[in-house]
Amino acid sequence: MTTLHNRFREIHMIARILIVVATGLLILTGSAFAEAYERPDTTWVTTFDEEFINWATPVTSTFDFPADAESYGEVLLFLTIGCPEAPGDCDPWDRYAWLRLIEDLGGGDTRDVEIARFITPYDITGPSNYPGSCQWVYDLTDYKFLLKDQVDLKLYIESWMGNLKGWLITCEFAFVRGYNELQPFEIVNLYLDDWIIYGNDYFAHEAELPPVPVMIPAEAAAAKVRMVTTGHGFGFVENCAEFCPKDHSIVANTETYTHLLWNGCANNPCSPQGGTWQYPRAGWCPGDKVTPWDNDITSLLTPGQEMTFDYNIEQYFNPCNPTNPDCIPGQTCTDCNYNGTTPPNWKVMGQLILYRYDPTSAPGGAPVPKLELGQNYPNPFNPTTTFYYELSEPGEVSLRIISAGGRMLREVLRYHADGGSYHYLWDGRSDDGEIMPSGVYFYEVQTDDERQSRKMIMLQ
Repeated sequence: MTTLHNRFREIHMIARILIVVATGLLILTGSAFAEAYERPDTTWVTTFDEEFINWATPVTSTFDFPADAESYGEVLLFLTIGCPEAPGDCDPWDRYAWLRLIEDLGGGDTRDVEIARFITPYDITGPSNYPGSCQWVYDLTDYKFLLKDQVDLKLYIESWMGNLKGWLITCEFAFVRGYNELQPFEIVNLYLDDWIIYGNDYFAHEAELPPVPVMIPAEAAAAKVRMVTTGHGFGFVENCAEFCPKDHSIVANTETYTHLLWNGCANNPCSPQGGTWQYPRAGWCPGDKVTPWDNDITSLLTPGQEMTFDYNIEQYFNPCNPTNPDCIPGQTCTDCNYNGTTPPNWKVMGQLILYRYDPTSAPGGAPVPKLELGQNYPNPFNPTTTFYYELSEPGEVSLRIISAGGRMLREVLRYHADGGSYHYLWDGRSDDGEIMPSGVYFYEVQTDDERQSRKMIMLQ
């Protein structure tokens, strides 16, 4: 299998080079896409490099990360999924997948910390307009204190192909220099590996997701609760859990935060695909990263005291379950074992992320930049994309969209009365309403004394 894997990698690399030559868009390849964010103060670490996966067994490897990772202001992960070439090709189904780091707790004890979740796409190598590979960008700054020195990473895709089909996964980490007065210093796993059957009172999710007490360290100055939940299994009442929108709540002490777990998938940048990729789903889309649901609970912090966290899901009853005495096969349900399919279930991960105040995080009193411009998302995009910028002080800014040939397509003037984070959504049109064609574009933000710009790609 090692020889076959290496051959897959050689053929895939040749194919990537041919695509670059044919299109002239070097930025579309895995490493070059990451260069869209590259700056002189960025350190790159490539971990899994076109790792071939076709079976549901985690792949664990050790990688060298910066020894001073905590001193970086931002850590990004560029995760690329591609397909082995013939006679292989991709696994054509949407599979649950994640990337975790293994934290050494000392004394021989370890624990998993999930840092990224994604769902593989349906067929992306069919017709000529299919993308062939896709890439997602994750902000992993909250995990930077764990991503240092030697790190064991664990990669998992819930695939059972066991043949020449599978996935090629590449993970590229970008460590960007910067300063954060609030530094993450502890991750508490509230829930992990929680596979919750939904709609069966015998497996009540309240019992499967019990309240979790946490002692808050005295030095904690800020905190957030991060939840990553995806719904799977369907073919029952309401097509739960994959195709039914439900309210999910996190309770911190007595404060409740609620959101509707539901994703629209029609604008997925990893498209077109085969299959039903465009239909909305419970917390995910085929061929896309899973976006965490973050809740800032700083105002509730009780440093030096215990807090309790509880996760709740909207009530639901599935009558086609094997413990329902009123289920009659062929009458109330096709059969009473979840209609012969996978039980409706949630895959739940929850973390409490704690920060402490560190006024020394800017070595030598280095000044905090007045302007920070982030990479647009999604990228490539069609038809809209959003970019974010941060100001350290109030003032007027000029936002511009410029073609690769230097044509000014759009200019917007804004005044911000306070420093902070702001964003702008571009609809792919010029100021006069003209729809722009596929290609490379630039966006820039300018203040009175500073200007930053970045590349982006439109694919029509």
